Amino acid sequence: MNNSYDIIINGAGMVGAFTALLLAERGIKVAVMEGRSQTTYSNKADRTLRVSAISQHNLQLLQQLGVMDLMQANRVGYYHNMQVWDNHSNGEIAFQSPSSEPLGAMIENNQTVAALQQKLTEHANATLFFATTLTSYEQSTRKVRVKLDDNEALQAALLVGADGARSRVRTATDISFTTTPYKQHGLVCYVSIENAPERTALQAFNQSGPVGLLPMNEGIFSVVWSLPETQVEQWLGCDTDKFNNALQAHINRHFGEIKLISERAAFPLSKSYASAYHEGRVVLVGDAAHTIHPLAGQGVNLGFGDAELLAEKASQINLRDFDEVSTALRQYQRARTAEAHKTAETMHALHHLFVSQSAPIKMLRAFGMNGLDQVSPIKRWLLQQAGS
Repeated sequence: MNNSYDIIINGAGMVGAFTALLLAERGIKVAVMEGRSQTTYSNKADRTLRVSAISQHNLQLLQQLGVMDLMQANRVGYYHNMQVWDNHSNGEIAFQSPSSEPLGAMIENNQTVAALQQKLTEHANATLFFATTLTSYEQSTRKVRVKLDDNEALQAALLVGADGARSRVRTATDISFTTTPYKQHGLVCYVSIENAPERTALQAFNQSGPVGLLPMNEGIFSVVWSLPETQVEQWLGCDTDKFNNALQAHINRHFGEIKLISERAAFPLSKSYASAYHEGRVVLVGDAAHTIHPLAGQGVNLGFGDAELLAEKASQINLRDFDEVSTALRQYQRARTAEAHKTAETMHALHHLFVSQSAPIKMLRAFGMNGLDQVSPIKRWLLQQAGS
């Protein structure tokens, strides 16, 4: 078989598959390795708990790539409005899309992955290796050589680590990865809400952390409830009525009856940074490079931004020229580390701002949220951020 490509990507999750498709569309020959079997999706199956907020900008990219045509439309939760309030002050703010376009959409992760992988399998410039693991690699100034678990070897001008926070690609480099835990977990589940506003993402801030209610269509909302580590087991294991009552109390708005309609799960929350995004002919994207608090649902969009810029840079250079590659990857790293730090530290500051219960901070929150709600230029900027 042909074992030579322009770029090899380890990982065909959301960011890895998105990166591969953007590169393939630009005429770059890509090979993608994924340790699991190809992802499939059916709207007849139960909803999976892991979901992501895809911004308006990235929805447009997915549409242009033909990926949205493969989605099950009744399982895509477009939202045109956002409501955010603080339960320990009178602060609140509301956003509305300035056009007919949505601010974004809530989509189950496995639906996005399935659609991206299907599109890739049909692309002439992409070769996928499912149920295949990268075991090792070596690089020189001329190329990267990758060994697979079936003893096959591939080579390319560039290796992309899109293999998550525990990236095998990153671990094999000298790039360090610093993780700061929040000592919180995100509890996720689905609920039905009797009288929730339509096409609206909701978020309530509490002393213990925020509760996000994210519209999934058909009157169903995905819940992301940030909780201290000491409280997670209590709300994972309690009976349904007690959970519904607790969630209602933490939302503290009159949206009618709230009913738990799924299992519950929880995952630890943290922020992480790679000390560099590239080394030689190896480059990182998505969670392999950074993770952030899910407060504003920007994690996957940050990874998609990595993919978009990397595809742009890779298509503008001679991938065999080490000097051109080095220059392009330095530019990529400079731009994306700045964006990741800005986003992560903003989420970090917001987290600490809203969990503080000191009287001056509560007054500041109320004044800040209510003030922002009245200042059109600032609201417009925040809307742009939400849809970027």
